[in-house]
Amino acid sequence: MKIYIVNCTFNLTQTVIDCAFQKVADAEAYIDELNSDKAKAIARCKELIAMRDSESMVQYLVEEYAIQFGIVISELNE
Repeated sequence: MKIYIVNCTFNLTQTVIDCAFQKVADAEAYIDELNSDKAKAIARCKELIAMRDSESMVQYLVEEYAIQFGIVISELNE
């Protein structure tokens, strides 16, 4: 089975895991929505940083740098 993991890449070198989908179409629709709306992408990225590193780290998100959501495919062996 394949799992489609959505990542947020920000500040050129940092990546956080957003969520996972079982259907590639669902993952792509979610990514398209975020990547087409910079304000929404920044807000979601800040949420992810806060969950991973605490609220105090959100200030280090540099909004001028590219924030990009993308898919990583993971294969699960049974």
